[in-house]
Amino acid sequence: MLYWQLSFLKFSILFLLGINHSILAQTVSDIFPEEYRQKIDSAVLRNAVDRPALQATIEWIKQLAQSTQDPVILAELARLECANAEVETQKSKRLAFYKNCIDTADQALAENANEVVALYWKAVAMGKLSEKMSILDALRMTRSMENLFLRVIALDENYDNAGGHKALGRIYHQLPGFPISFGNNEKALFHLRRAYELFPEDIITRAFYAEILMDLDEKQEALRHAEFILAAPIEAENRFRYREFVEIARNIIRKNL
Repeated sequence: MLYWQLSFLKFSILFLLGINHSILAQTVSDIFPEEYRQKIDSAVLRNAVDRPALQATIEWIKQLAQSTQDPVILAELARLECANAEVETQKSKRLAFYKNCIDTADQALAENANEVVALYWKAVAMGKLSEKMSILDALRMTRSMENLFLRVIALDENYDNAGGHKALGRIYHQLPGFPISFGNNEKALFHLRRAYELFPEDIITRAFYAEILMDLDEKQEALRHAEFILAAPIEAENRFRYREFVEIARNIIRKNL
């Protein structure tokens, strides 16, 4: 904790002295080392079982972001805000947190239009907000999400366990097709198969992949993925996050009985 405080103080002094942006960029690695990233990863992973730690991490990164306006730090703040929204039970607060995530991501993207973390979590938050919109507004937002996830894939298709591929696969599978919208099972299958190739152990990928395989009448293959999910050990901190995907697997098993 002392090291983090000293590092933050060091950067704040540099900032207040008016060091130019190129020099500031060089110092980011000094005040945002790997151990900081690990702290954020842990807070996001454990958001459902240790929310106080998540909120403390948000406040810490928020101070750093305000002082630096560095896109990497702002993007990580957006990610934390999305994790906070995920576990908020009060609807109005949850929606406000997702809007905060989008605003923060936009700040990061104003500094670096190719900041993958900001692109990704902005799109995720938009998806959550679209669930509460009218059909027409939701469809318009989904098209913007598609573009964001395509940019994520172009920049780093591995990010968040092929999160861009997973999200696009889900979007293309769930949306109605032309002329109502741009749903497309061929595209959905492409992205979900690619996600599976990259991260075959990922439960979310397996669940989405199993769903579309089931719809395409590939029942035995869908069943294989569903059985994998139900047999997989899930740590306590992941039970909240994976509950939806476990239920997808159970539904597939039921349909095959």
